[in-house]
Amino acid sequence: MIPTEATEISLSDGEAEIVFFGARPDPTTLIGRWEFFDLVDWRGQTGSKRRGESRPNAHGGFQADSVWRESRAVSFGARFIGVSLVQTRAAIDELSAIGAERPVTIKVTEPEGATTRLVTVESVKPLDRRARQFATVAVDLFAADSRRYAVADDVLWATTGAPSEGAGLVWPAVWPLVWPGGGSSGRVELVNSGLAPSAPVFRLLGGFSSALITCVETGGRIGFARPVPDGSIVEIDTAERRAIMDGQSDVSQWIRWREWDVVPGRQSRSFQFDPVDPIGEPKMQGRVLSAWW
Repeated sequence: MIPTEATEISLSDGEAEIVFFGARPDPTTLIGRWEFFDLVDWRGQTGSKRRGESRPNAHGGFQADSVWRESRAVSFGARFIGVSLVQTRAAIDELSAIGAERPVTIKVTEPEGATTRLVTVESVKPLDRRARQFATVAVDLFAADSRRYAVADDVLWATTGAPSEGAGLVWPAVWPLVWPGGGSSGRVELVNSGLAPSAPVFRLLGGFSSALITCVETGGRIGFARPVPDGSIVEIDTAERRAIMDGQSDVSQWIRWREWDVVPGRQSRSFQFDPVDPIGEPKMQGRVLSAWW
């Protein structure tokens, strides 16, 4: 177990949120609120998924070109001191309900900042056998992606319009020359300040008949081959390999090329936006969450 100095934990499913506060010397300050202890496996590295293949007529085995990491189990203990038995039981019921049917986001706040993971709640086990106002539970979570990420609400979207030319200089000109501005490269630069690779998310704001996203450094392409009317938004999640239009319709079948790129740790990537048959002022927004192991 890698030690952590977490000061707060929260579990959120997008509609409800439960906050667990760090241990206090005086437990009476936490009456009516959850307290956590023994956060396990939040930091550190998970095992490799590689299974060795021996060399038939030589020492050792074959060396892998890349390494893939296993998922992660996260757990912590929690206490609740209620003003009554009824309040304590209601708190346990609320904790048992969050994440019962869908994944939740766990956010852990430490002195250097907060990071998150998407997890499923494996179990919430009350450890007290007696009915009383003081309750202790064990919370077991499972993160399919072992990385932890920056808090999404803290990361801004980078925005660009379609590529456009700047204004030219009219000759003859009078010195000193003042070159006109304007124009757009049609690119966004996404920076991953963490130590683990992270997959970007893009938003395509209509209108256009189709669009192409190209990673400048690698040449990787993601195309969207369906008209998007002015005012509609298509969000492409490269980690999930999925596209959603206007927050409700799955339009992943219209993704073309699917040459998915990640932003390596401590690096940046630039992405070019090229809409076809633009209507109005189509734009592309991009964001990558810094990631750590």
